[in-house]
Amino acid sequence: MSPRIHTLLPPGGFHNLVGYHMAALDLALEELRAAARGASEDPRPVLREAGELEAAWIHHGVGGVPTPRAPAADEPPDAWLGWLDAVRTVTQMVLRPLADRDLERLVRRPGPGGETPRTLRRLLAELHFELGRRCGRLR
Repeated sequence: MSPRIHTLLPPGGFHNLVGYHMAALDLALEELRAAARGASEDPRPVLREAGELEAAWIHHGVGGVPTPRAPAADEPPDAWLGWLDAVRTVTQMVLRPLADRDLERLVRRPGPGGETPRTLRRLLAELHFELGRRCGRLR
């Protein structure tokens, strides 16, 4: 299988560097969707983890906004994928007004050991990495 080449173009309405991070997160979501559709085991727990992680770090940690309600545990995987789309829409609304200089702003990332400060740039990179880890668990 030949490697795929992706070009990251920032979506409209975002400042340049913030847009590149948003494009990378969107690409990670596409990969997660593809992995969930081809998963041999139930993808719902992994999809729930991915959505809750994004909601905690971006919606609550950065924006202080509510997150769409997750579907019931017995809902089909397509309902969970729709919920991930809703979570991503809120993430876009939180990140859209930010300028590139805001990437150096310190934010708090909720976690098991309490909240730890880091730059928004690092938080977005860590979120991208964590979404990739969830995708790897489904393959």
